[in-house]
Amino acid sequence: MSGMSGGPRGEHRALIGELAALVRLAHTALRGASAVLTDPEDPGGIPTAEKALAELRERIEEDAAAAVPGGPTGLVLGVHVGCEVEALGQLVQRLLEAAWARQEREPFDERLRPPLRGLAGAAVELVARAADALESGAPEDTADVLAQLPEVGRRQRGLYELLLAPETDRGTDPVDTADLVLLSCCYQQCADRAAAVVRHTGLLARAAR
Repeated sequence: MSGMSGGPRGEHRALIGELAALVRLAHTALRGASAVLTDPEDPGGIPTAEKALAELRERIEEDAAAAVPGGPTGLVLGVHVGCEVEALGQLVQRLLEAAWARQEREPFDERLRPPLRGLAGAAVELVARAADALESGAPEDTADVLAQLPEVGRRQRGLYELLLAPETDRGTDPVDTADLVLLSCCYQQCADRAAAVVRHTGLLARAAR
């Protein structure tokens, strides 16, 4: 986080920009991993995700070794968002591992792909909105992210209801069922991390004034 200058407010804005960039890298990696999981005929998302994830890890390591500007507010903000972004990276890694493993199996049943695609899309969108809300600092943007979080839970529940339906239960491979539950949990946790990124932005913005 070197090169941040221009007084306390300038340092704070530069820090926000750096942290928002990290969230966007996590979003790019998540979107790439999700593309191949929801559309197995298009494996191009894997290299995109791997590249973004590698850059994210490198940037996190660089930031961890650098002095955080902005005094106590900058330190709280940097460590808080850094922890959440690092966790997002770990979740994306799990999704990538699942994507690689799924290359050796038949695609998910056609009836199960739409709810998975919807769940993945909701989580990916929430991470993108979290980056925008973090950068803007606008209370309404933060509120929008937090308001969208339950939608991810509803989509996860919808997938579970389909998996538990008698006609699905009889015809779905247990490995596919386990994979879908694992993926849904990863997406729910991604959404939770995205919400956590912006949950305290109002407090931190006031403290930076």
